[in-house]
Amino acid sequence: MKQYRYILNKKISLDQMINEIRELPEYKNGYKALLQVVEQDCDPVPIQRDLDVLKKGLPNVTIVGMTSHGALSKTTHSIRYTVCSILFFEKSDFEVAVYDCHDQTPREAGKDYKVILRGYKHPKAVLMMSSDFSLCPEPFIDCINELEFEIIVFGALAGTKRMGDDKSLIFVDDKIYDRAILAVAFCGDELHFAYDYNLGFKSLGKELVVTKSDDVGVVYEIDNKPAFDIYSQHLGVEMNDYFFENTSSFPFMLRENGHYLARVALDYQKENGALEFAVKIPEGSSVSLGYATDRYLLEESYYNAKRMFGFHPQAIMIYACMSRRMLMGDDLAELEFDLYENIYPDATWAHGYGEILHANGLRGFLNASLVAVGIREGEISEEDKTKEYKDIEFPKEYFVGFKPLSERLVKFLETTTLDLRYAIDQLFKVASLDELTQIYNRRAINHFLQQHIDGLGSEGEVMVLLVDIDHFKKVNDTYGHDVGDLILKNGVDRVKSIVTQKDIIGRWGGEEFIMISPYSSKDKAIQAAEMIRKGVADFDFEVAGNITVSGGVTLLRPGDTIDTVFKRIDNALYEAKETGRNKMVFR
Repeated sequence: MKQYRYILNKKISLDQMINEIRELPEYKNGYKALLQVVEQDCDPVPIQRDLDVLKKGLPNVTIVGMTSHGALSKTTHSIRYTVCSILFFEKSDFEVAVYDCHDQTPREAGKDYKVILRGYKHPKAVLMMSSDFSLCPEPFIDCINELEFEIIVFGALAGTKRMGDDKSLIFVDDKIYDRAILAVAFCGDELHFAYDYNLGFKSLGKELVVTKSDDVGVVYEIDNKPAFDIYSQHLGVEMNDYFFENTSSFPFMLRENGHYLARVALDYQKENGALEFAVKIPEGSSVSLGYATDRYLLEESYYNAKRMFGFHPQAIMIYACMSRRMLMGDDLAELEFDLYENIYPDATWAHGYGEILHANGLRGFLNASLVAVGIREGEISEEDKTKEYKDIEFPKEYFVGFKPLSERLVKFLETTTLDLRYAIDQLFKVASLDELTQIYNRRAINHFLQQHIDGLGSEGEVMVLLVDIDHFKKVNDTYGHDVGDLILKNGVDRVKSIVTQKDIIGRWGGEEFIMISPYSSKDKAIQAAEMIRKGVADFDFEVAGNITVSGGVTLLRPGDTIDTVFKRIDNALYEAKETGRNKMVFR
C-alpha cells in the first residue's frame, strides 16, 4: 500500500498532478486506487470542471471528496488550495456507495448499506462523508453498528466556505451531491487500521441538563432557561455576528460510553435563544461547558501520534475541526498536523462541519476533535520494527518562558475550581456517611452508582454487589439491638480489611450493604464476592458467634439505570436466600 499527497498550488497544477500519478509505479502496475479530493471552494462549476479532468486523465482511479470548511475568524486561515491524496492498494479492495438523501433519510440509507456491507468479503473500515449541514449521519452509522461484526467508520461532514451559508458538497467520480452520504468500504484480510480520537478539551463547572430539544440538533432550553443564557451568563457573550468566534472554544461537553464528547454550537435563534448544533442532543442529557489550552490539545495529539508510530502506517487520513485552529492559531494548528506528518510525510487532512469516528464506544459524530486514522496493508515489516521514533522539535517560544494571559487565567480557574471541589467533597462526606457504620449511606451510593453508569467504560467493567446478613432479625431478637449494631460495625470493619481502595462500600439500609468496584470482570466480581462471604463467615462475632451473608452480584451494562441495576442484584440476592443462604449469585 502507498499514499501520495498533492497540494494544488502555484508549484503544481491539476494536470501536472495527473501526469505525476500516471508515472507512479503503483499506477503502472494496476494497483487499485482511491483519490480523495478536498476542495476549498463550494462553487460546483469549477469543482465539476476538476472532476471531469480527473476522470478523463485517471480513468482507472476512483474519486471521492468533499468541500472543506472555511476559516472561522479573521486571525485564522484555511488552506486556499485543493488537497488531493491518492491511496494505492496492492492486495486489498474497496467499494464505493453513495446515497442521495433528498428522497430518503439517513436511517433508510443506512439500512440499505448494512445489507450491502454484509455481502463484502472481509470489510474492515468505512470512510464516510456527507453534505448538507442538516443531514445528521449518526442514524446511518447506527445501522452499521447493528452488524454482527465490528467495523470502524471514519471521515467528516463536508464544510462550507462561510459559516451560516451552507453550500457543502460531496462528490463521487464526476458527480456532485448537495445532500448525500458516501461510504467507501475497505475490504481485505491484509488490511489493518489504527485510529486516534484527539480532543484535549476538559469539562469545567457544574453539570446542566438539556430540558428542551428536538431531533434536528436545536437545543431550546437548558435547566428550563433559554439555551443561549449559558453563554451569556458564563462568558458574557451577546447575540451578534461574532457568536461562533466567541463560543466555539467553549463547546458543550457530555459523556457517552465512557468518552467525553464536544458539541459546538454553530448558530443561535434570536427570537427564542435556542442553540443550533449539527447533531441531536437529547432531552435529559447532562452537559457542561468545556475549555482547552494550546498545550492540552497538542500534548494529547503528541502522545497519540507517537503511539501511532508503533503501528507503522502506510497511509494516514486526518479530519480536524476548524475550531482547534481558531483556538491555537495557524502556526500551532499546523504543528498539530506536523506531529502526524512526522510519522508519515504524505499524511493528508481535511476540515469539515464535524468529524466522524465510530470505534471503541464512540458513536460517530464528533466536534472540536482531530481524528487520525492509520492504514497498513500486511504485517509490520522487520525493517520497520527496527525503526526508532524521532521526536519533532517544538518551537520553545510557545511553551517556555512567558505564558499568555489566557493560559494563566485557565490555570487560576482550574486551581480555584479544585479548591472549591475539595471543600464540596468534604461537605459531601459529612452529609453522606451512615452514622452507625461510618461508611457511605444510600444517597451517596446512588450518587456514585449514577457516576459509574454515566461514565460506563471509562473505568473498565464495574461490579455491583448487594449483601444481606442472614437471619439478622433472629440475632436482634435473641441478643438485642445493641449486639445487632455491634455486628453491623464489626462486619463493616471486616469487609474494609478485604476490599481495596478503589472499591466503594455503603449501607443500603438495615442489614443490606452495597459495594461498587471498577476495573472488574465476571470472574473478578464472583471472586471478590466470595472473598467477602468467606471473610465474614470465618469471623468470630463473639456474643453471636459466626454470622453468614448472602449476596447478588452483577456488572453494569449499557442502558442501565439505578433501578435496573438494583432489580438485577436484588433478584440475585433473593435466589441466594431461597437456595440455602451463605452464597453469592451472579446475574
